[in-house]
Amino acid sequence: MQLWCPFADKRPLGPQTEQKIGMPRVFIVHTMAGYLAGTESMFRKNGYSGTESHFGIGGSWDGSRDGQIWQWQDLSHSADAQFDANSFATSVETSDGAKHGVRWSDKQAESLIKLGVWWCQQTGHPAELVKKASGSGFGYHAQFRAWNRNGHDCPGSVRLKQYTKEIIPEIAHRLGSVETPADPANRILTLTSPAMRGHDVERLQALLNKSGANLEIDGVYGKETVAAVKVYQKAHNLTVDGEVGPETWKSLTA
Repeated sequence: MQLWCPFADKRPLGPQTEQKIGMPRVFIVHTMAGYLAGTESMFRKNGYSGTESHFGIGGSWDGSRDGQIWQWQDLSHSADAQFDANSFATSVETSDGAKHGVRWSDKQAESLIKLGVWWCQQTGHPAELVKKASGSGFGYHAQFRAWNRNGHDCPGSVRLKQYTKEIIPEIAHRLGSVETPADPANRILTLTSPAMRGHDVERLQALLNKSGANLEIDGVYGKETVAAVKVYQKAHNLTVDGEVGPETWKSLTA
């Protein structure tokens, strides 16, 4: 799992003090009720000892920052933006220029989609709205009381409709339309709980089967697939660690 998004501006808030959460399981959107730079300024006052989010996305009201993605926290640590979900969530603040009830700008929406696709590729979770507070997938701040004890209407009805009817379906579409997302630069496949999932795992399983394995091509990087990877790595004089990174991909696709 990549901890820092390669197409986001990396902007850590200071010395790390937040708890480790491991693999996040829900992607929660928020509305800043303000501007990207102003929100960051507020976060920086107390660093990781205060309130913060993993990501922030600027809108047209932020001028040249429209669509810019700033990352303040890495995926493996918590961010204090959603109460009981802090221990398993990735939080994404989106600016609205202090204008309640506005849609995400086109560039802002595109960045949210791109970030959502990347997050699914890293975590293996589905591009679908979560059904319960402990579920996996995509959520929003006001969705459950446990995530939103202050009763904020966040991200608001206009953005909620955009999120559920446009953003999440487009993320799912792009994930399904990518035929070969197994580029070694994409992510390193490793055994996690829950297991990593995706088209790149399906491609890996198919390549391993061509080399003599007998795997079900289910897109789940579980123990059987890891075992087959280790057999392949040993047979091809690679580091036998059960992780599929650039060297193993290079060997498989040679």
